[in-house]
Amino acid sequence: MRRTASLCMVAVALPWAAAQSTTPASSPPSSPSSSPALASATPIPVIGVRTGIDKVTGKPPARLNINGLWAKGGAQWHLYILALSELQALNETNELSYFAVAGIHGYPHSAWNGVGHVDGAPSNRGFCPHGELLFQTWHRPYVALFEQILVARAVDIASRYPPDLLPEYMAAAESLRQPYWDWAMNPALPVAATRLNMTVQAPEGRRVIPNPLYTYKFQRLKVEEGFGDSALTHYPQTIRCSRSGGVLNDANESNEGLLLAARDLTGSVYDVFTRVNTYDGMSSSSFENAHNLIHLRAGCNNGTMADINWSAFEPLFMLHHCNVDRLVAMWQTIYYNNSMFTSSALSGGQFGTPANTVITADSPLKPFFRAPSAATTNGNSTLLEFHTSNTVANVSVFGYTYPELPDWSLPAETRAEQVMAKVNALYGDMAGDDGATTLETGPLNRMGKGTTRDYWVVEMSVERGELAGRLPATVSLFIRGESIGRMTLLGMPCEGVARESVPVQDIRVGNGTLKDLDRESVVGYLKRELGVGIKGADGQEVSVGNVPSLGVVVLDMEYAPRTNLSSFPVFNGKMTRWPVEVRQDLGVNETRSLRRGVVRWK
Repeated sequence: MRRTASLCMVAVALPWAAAQSTTPASSPPSSPSSSPALASATPIPVIGVRTGIDKVTGKPPARLNINGLWAKGGAQWHLYILALSELQALNETNELSYFAVAGIHGYPHSAWNGVGHVDGAPSNRGFCPHGELLFQTWHRPYVALFEQILVARAVDIASRYPPDLLPEYMAAAESLRQPYWDWAMNPALPVAATRLNMTVQAPEGRRVIPNPLYTYKFQRLKVEEGFGDSALTHYPQTIRCSRSGGVLNDANESNEGLLLAARDLTGSVYDVFTRVNTYDGMSSSSFENAHNLIHLRAGCNNGTMADINWSAFEPLFMLHHCNVDRLVAMWQTIYYNNSMFTSSALSGGQFGTPANTVITADSPLKPFFRAPSAATTNGNSTLLEFHTSNTVANVSVFGYTYPELPDWSLPAETRAEQVMAKVNALYGDMAGDDGATTLETGPLNRMGKGTTRDYWVVEMSVERGELAGRLPATVSLFIRGESIGRMTLLGMPCEGVARESVPVQDIRVGNGTLKDLDRESVVGYLKRELGVGIKGADGQEVSVGNVPSLGVVVLDMEYAPRTNLSSFPVFNGKMTRWPVEVRQDLGVNETRSLRRGVVRWK
């Protein structure tokens, strides 16, 4: 099978994309966020959903867990599936179609909503700023845009039901929001996304329809046009873990990969919640590595989800990114005094943003315009401002919330405590309330008083540019041939240093774990036993000797244990670092045993 071409190797504009980029360009990179951009004849602002909001309290409906929504069934589930199905069936030339909205992220590298390519911007990327400062805030209006289109479609469908069902279905449609897939609590594909067909109660009666969560079927006869040189162009639909015999979606293989990465997913998420207390730190040591891991494990290296240029066409994408947004919103509620970044950085460039543009929290999140109330006029033209990280800092601006987020009328400290309790229950060492698989995440979730304790982390870092042509890639840590954690690098950005911290205090040593040893013994053990392996996009090993920037450091941080169910441990800022010699380890044994629903690593 021909491998997906690396974004780092493509340097020319695609004819189809160039033809579509003749719409007015967005504001130049030097312009502040308040500088408006010339919109298309019918600009589409991202305002979220305004239906279903409580008229007395102002509380918006919550985005729900896809597994719970599927299990409950009923009017809202039927409307979600029908709306998604109709959205996918819209002509791909429609700017509000599934195809067009998915195309904002990567392929076919074209203008959207009047926002086109600008001078100095790369032509081989979409609008998404993966691996950059705006990664988390950019995806918030992106998911909100999809949600407002989806719910509008659901409301339209609900209006077609017969009189006896109309009130129920209209109420369900108005309170519908995009569901999320909590892969950190339940590392398996949503059951609903593995079914080939769905039975729904449509306005005209009960029907069996192709499941829109299973795959998206392209309407274009030649997907290759505007989509580069990729093996994925040979398929008329999105694929997950394809294998011989014509199997395009192998759920068993997806779930096997996800389960083997479960420790990384849960441990990494809990680590960010409990240890990182500034947005700038969360942005660099963020939920993005777990996010990257889902892209590769859910679809396997050969699936649509694994290629950033293609991934938004995969129906799992919005479920996945809704969850990332949820995790960030929970983190912002906990650390309410640091809920937005204050630093700046240089962008590597996207379709509408030149490389080396200085990025701040006031930088435009292209191509997403704000509400019409932010509009001004200039002659006969309509000028709209872009959303910025600051304008999307609070999820309430888009008319949704999450089940874990308390009422906004409560004091900020009370809200933070309530969310901390939820995090401890969901991602600590307590069982999930829906029977999902959870994992031990170490001593941070254990209460106690007294002296400070040691928290052990291994930090990996690498310059992405040294893996040019091999991305996406996985950098794994091994001890005696067994994987203990990994850093996942997607196809973009092509350059820049990537870092990932792997909690290791629960690694088994003899009859105990690392946390049971004294400091000198832990450092000695890790220096002797740690090895690193790198696998490129083709699944082949990369010699660590060919990646001179690769670094491995053992970190010891001191903390005081949390004192109750609604608190986190307190780190005192003391940190000791021990560089480790980088040694090749070709071990690929990721073993697990299941006991009482808990994954325990040998």
